[in-house]
Amino acid sequence: MPGSGVLFALDNAEERHLLAIPEARPRVSWVANVVEERWDEEWLCVLGEMWIPVHFCLHGSSAAPIKGASAEAKAVLGGLPLGVPNLYSMDYKDQELVRHIASALSRIRDDAIWARAGLVERKDYSGPRVANMQVAVVDEIHALAEFYKRAAERSRAVIFTVNE
Repeated sequence: MPGSGVLFALDNAEERHLLAIPEARPRVSWVANVVEERWDEEWLCVLGEMWIPVHFCLHGSSAAPIKGASAEAKAVLGGLPLGVPNLYSMDYKDQELVRHIASALSRIRDDAIWARAGLVERKDYSGPRVANMQVAVVDEIHALAEFYKRAAERSRAVIFTVNE
């Protein structure tokens, strides 16, 4: 699932509207034409292709988290899939899950983030790489934690999107 990943924090009206759309294609169209076009910088977190190593570090693999996974493992993937397979991935996290993720991310100490970021050096990680990969992943995890903190404080749901 390569592509550029972006998280959007939805207000209550947007969340209700998203969940009221019963089919995936119209839901994706609404997100692309309304939420993405708004591009409100306070309520988005652009990970680009770094979403893959960030997810790998927080989850320990590139797979989607299974039931019972830790909250931080669900920061990128791990909510309710609402997109269109092989076209536009969308992962929805309700306000309660957003609060759990924000809390979990806030408790991870910097040394643990550094250790997790080192996971991308393992041979089973095959995602994108950049110069100073560990530093880049740590920076993205800090930005992600700040994003979730703001979303949780304002009781917002979050969607993670990837145009494939």
